Amino acid sequence: MRGRILAGIEQGEWDAGSALPSEFELADRFGVSQGTVRKGLDSLVGEGVLVRRQGLGTFIAQAQDDWGRAELPGSDRALETSVELLACARSNAGDEPAAALGLRRGAILIAVKRLVRVSGEPYAVIESFVPAERFEGLDARRIKQANCNLRTVWWREFGLRVVSNPPQFRAGLAGREEARLLGVEVDSPILEVARTAGGLSSTPVEWSVLRCRTDHYVYRV
Repeated sequence: MRGRILAGIEQGEWDAGSALPSEFELADRFGVSQGTVRKGLDSLVGEGVLVRRQGLGTFIAQAQDDWGRAELPGSDRALETSVELLACARSNAGDEPAAALGLRRGAILIAVKRLVRVSGEPYAVIESFVPAERFEGLDARRIKQANCNLRTVWWREFGLRVVSNPPQFRAGLAGREEARLLGVEVDSPILEVARTAGGLSSTPVEWSVLRCRTDHYVYRV
């Protein structure tokens, strides 16, 4: 049931913000019980693909850019952030992105680099890599039109709803480029958060690594 609903979303039958048919209508359409429909819907609500609105029904959720959030130590309130595009260019896959995306080393990728600010102060640098063949035509203009939300770009421009896999956390040190962008000293401690994201069919289409400073804020997924 889950797969059938996902197929309808990816094929454009239902767009972001639109309501799904009722559980009764879906059960009749797919020839299954309402219990089976409800189980599939519950799964997709848990994944953030669908959202329930009391008294209104079940809707396709907007594509959220789930890079995470910044908080003050001891607080669980997300701080206001802004994201700006630094670069969008073709590159050759190194070992890590190639392995994550199931590609050969040296395959052509599109690399997107963004800067996250908290109250105007640099907080994190995010590098995202996607296969150039799958995302042909991706450019800075399209990304900026979506307010640098890559998930919106993937869905609006390429018909792909993307869901992130669990992240991997690593302790790192700021290189020269990270230090310059984040406003810290070279070799300052930073947190690295790497993860893949795939279409609703689970095939990996994006590998990203976020590098954030740890001196003022707490990172939370």
